[in-house]
This record gives sequence, structure tokens and C-alpha cells, in this order.
Amino acid sequence: MLNAISAAVVSLAFVSPTVAADESNSIVTTQDYLPHTNTSQTLTLPSGEGSLTANVWRSTFASQTGNALTWNWQVSAVYSGSRTVEWIRTQWYSQADLRNGASITMGISGDSATASYSSSWQTVRTQVKYWTNDNGAKESDYRGNVVIGPQSDYKQGSIVTVNTATVKLAGDPKTYAISAGV
Repeated sequence: MLNAISAAVVSLAFVSPTVAADESNSIVTTQDYLPHTNTSQTLTLPSGEGSLTANVWRSTFASQTGNALTWNWQVSAVYSGSRTVEWIRTQWYSQADLRNGASITMGISGDSATASYSSSWQTVRTQVKYWTNDNGAKESDYRGNVVIGPQSDYKQGSIVTVNTATVKLAGDPKTYAISAGV
């Protein structure tokens, strides 16, 4: 009986909410289920050049440490088609309704934003950041966490995360883009 309880405790201690893209390019959690919200938007490119998909994923519930709230997130841009990719980019930001000097950051250097010192709710957006692959890859992705604090100056349920996927195909003078948000 004691061994069964020890095994159960050990298995709970190693829960890992690792996020990864599966073979079909949908964003999933591995090992254990982590409640999340996600969406994908797909743009069909002209002249049979394939499609471009923007994926965005964010944990449904924030974890709380002290007076800060933290969500995990992941974004990706995926090109499906036979053309050569010159470059592909995933570009993201988050926003939330904040007040009284509360701040939001997505864990990337220089992307934090702060509400003014007012009791009125203000929509505050992080700086836009991006990750570009220019090595012929057909996908670009990035992950991190978004932190808001203090909790008392965050309007419950107002967080939004937006991803824009952009691709430039070799021999095509245009770029193509599509956005998705949760």
C-alpha cells in the first residue's frame, strides 16, 4: 500500500506542461493535459502556392505567485506548399485591461508595458516582437510566458494574445500574412 502511494506521489511530482507542435502543426500539450485556449487561422495563397497558418495557444488559467499572474503561451507560423520559402515570421503581442501602474510582459526583453496611475481601466499592449526563419524552413515558432501584476489591477478575463504569421516565397514579390488571436 505504501509503495502504491509513493508511486502516485512521485508521478504527480513530475507533471510537465511542455508545449510542442505535433506533426499536423497543431499546438498541443505533451505528457499531461494543461487546460488551454488556442486558435488557428489559415490563408489560402493565390495561384496554388499553398497556404499560411497562424497558430496561437495560451493556458486557460493563470498561475499566481505572490501578486503576479502568469500564463504560458506559444505562437507559430506554418507554410504548407511546395514553394521555396525565402523567410517566414511569427509576430506576437498580448494586451489586457489594467490600471494603477500595473504592468504586462511576455517574457521577452523590452516588451513590457505599464498602465498609467489611474483608477480607470486602460487597455495596455506589450511591444510587438517576432521570430523569423530565413533558412528555408517552412515554420517559425516561439513560446514563453505572459506575466501581469499586481493581480488586483488586472481586469479578470481581459487578456488577449495575438499572432501574425507572414511568409515570403522565393520568386514572389509579395508577402502574405494572416492573424489569429485568443
